[in-house]
Amino acid sequence: MKKIGLFLILCLCGGTAFAVQNAELAFLQRMGLEKAETARQDRSFAASLAREAGAWAAAHPQDPQAKTALLMAADNYMRAQEEGRALVALYQVHFFFPSQNDTALLSSNVEKAMDEFNRKQKAQALKLLAVPGEGATRQQRHAQLLQVLVKSNLQKITEPVTELFEAYFSAYPQDSANDKMTLLYGDWLRQNGNYYAALLQYRKVSELFPNTPYQAASLRMAADVYAGDLKQYEVAVALYNRVLKEYPTSNERGVVYKHLAVMEENRKDYAAALAYYEKAIADLGAQPAAYEAWRGKADVLAKTKDYQAAYDTLLNTAEEFSADEDKYVSSLTAAAELAERRLKALPLQSAALEKIRLNYPKTHQAPEILYTLGYSYEKQGKTAVAAQTYKQLIINYPTDRYADRAQSRLGRLEK
Repeated sequence: MKKIGLFLILCLCGGTAFAVQNAELAFLQRMGLEKAETARQDRSFAASLAREAGAWAAAHPQDPQAKTALLMAADNYMRAQEEGRALVALYQVHFFFPSQNDTALLSSNVEKAMDEFNRKQKAQALKLLAVPGEGATRQQRHAQLLQVLVKSNLQKITEPVTELFEAYFSAYPQDSANDKMTLLYGDWLRQNGNYYAALLQYRKVSELFPNTPYQAASLRMAADVYAGDLKQYEVAVALYNRVLKEYPTSNERGVVYKHLAVMEENRKDYAAALAYYEKAIADLGAQPAAYEAWRGKADVLAKTKDYQAAYDTLLNTAEEFSADEDKYVSSLTAAAELAERRLKALPLQSAALEKIRLNYPKTHQAPEILYTLGYSYEKQGKTAVAAQTYKQLIINYPTDRYADRAQSRLGRLEK
């Protein structure tokens, strides 16, 4: 592994560049050639080398050899079997020192790191290297790197990303975007289960950034933690109501109504939940968040056994989000299932599925939808239409498992 790491640094930094001019880096390079007596000791030794190299890069961000230091850190973290830290070091190289010439070798080492601890996320890890470092300044690239890592959902990077956040705030304590970055830090802590630390960041924005445009958002996000993670509903309701009262024109109102609806639905107060969903739909309009409110309304109607209203709501949801294939198809398949199982109305089932066939004929769910549609027509006694639908499935998707089922049904119809 040590030979591979040296080759990586030589290639990325140039054959002569790795003959580092800085005495400390040259020392770390020489020490990296040594090996401890046991595997455990060697991992510990490699981790120490990696931390030293990373610290040098952080202390000399403008020095051209900071790139070399980060690559040394990545190599030694791999040797120490701390692949998550190695990944973050490689991403720092990509974002802080962007170069198309580095992509192939960085990709190779990201793959090696992912092979060690999570092959399922390899594709996601490689996608991060396809994100261009767009910031004009190092600070902007640092912020972009944090945004990308928070959205990545990669495992085993919690500690190094947390340290990157801390380094950001230490380096840029007075930056005008720190309110937004603090909220992002809160999101990171929350998604890693550190709920009270997330609350600290959200409340910090609401109380220490008096001129921030994210006042309402920070209160709402804190309420979300109390409601969804800590199950402290009274505290959550108080914060949600503060948003509604103190920020009556905020874009957060619709989201607050939606989250209040979810809380009431979970507490089985369906009348209150329905009222809040209606308010959320009215406030959110065509925003993506409105979709969840529409689906929540349909769920509540179904739970209260108003199945026809639930079916109609799902159809309306599909129409509202007809430009979004996933939302459109999901809403109509849910409507079709409700029509079959609860309303016992096969014509309503086929009507919903026909809308999908008409508007998104090539959806990835097309084989299943065609089979279900054909079977619905068959049960309605519309054998000719059923046979035609089965044939369409067999012709368009001959290798799909639903094609085999359709062929079997068609054989029975043609006897």
